[in-house]
Amino acid sequence: MQKIISWFKNYFYYYKWHVIIGAFVLFVVVFCVVQCSVQDKYEVYITYAGPDNIANQFEDIRSSVRAVYTTKDEKNAGAISIRDIIWVNEELAAQYIRDGIYYDASQNSDNAQLLFTEIASGNSFIYILDKQQYEKLKGDGAFEPLSDVFGDKQVECAIDEYGIDFKSTAFAKYFECYREWKGDLVLCLRSDTLSESLINRLKGSKQFEKSFKLHRQIFMDIVEFEVK
Repeated sequence: MQKIISWFKNYFYYYKWHVIIGAFVLFVVVFCVVQCSVQDKYEVYITYAGPDNIANQFEDIRSSVRAVYTTKDEKNAGAISIRDIIWVNEELAAQYIRDGIYYDASQNSDNAQLLFTEIASGNSFIYILDKQQYEKLKGDGAFEPLSDVFGDKQVECAIDEYGIDFKSTAFAKYFECYREWKGDLVLCLRSDTLSESLINRLKGSKQFEKSFKLHRQIFMDIVEFEVK
């Protein structure tokens, strides 16, 4: 036993930095593995950008989306990530100022940039946007044409070739969590062409195609939801 103890002392003396660095690396690896195992593995990404703080409704939103799944791929998909960006349009901002309600124009501008960044390089494909923000973005080719999603089928609640009047959908009317949302909101799907050109290289083409196909199906199921 004494020889073993002596050997370890000598080994540590000559290789202590190797041992310390190795132990640190091992700790980081174990920590990351544990974190990954306990965190939800998101596969569905939805972004809301409007005037309401919806953070306390995330679970209700997730439940409502899962409730309209129609395919095996959807039902086998991982957790749903909800990104909420509080953004106030010009009309509501003016009303806030008149009524003495706190409004930070600088923060509002920063949040608009957050939305732009998410559309350009984030994970979200499905968006529920204040109509004013939607109008700003659609001209940049940000959204998938409804005709590419639904073909020649007549799309109820469509406001133009890209967007759906979200609050007029049976989905938004049926699930209680959406009933008090303010403003004109547009449901839309991010363009696969835009997404492919910016983030496809990072994800790999097969993973990108799988993710886009999944989100397109969920988008269709939300739009076509009917109360039975």
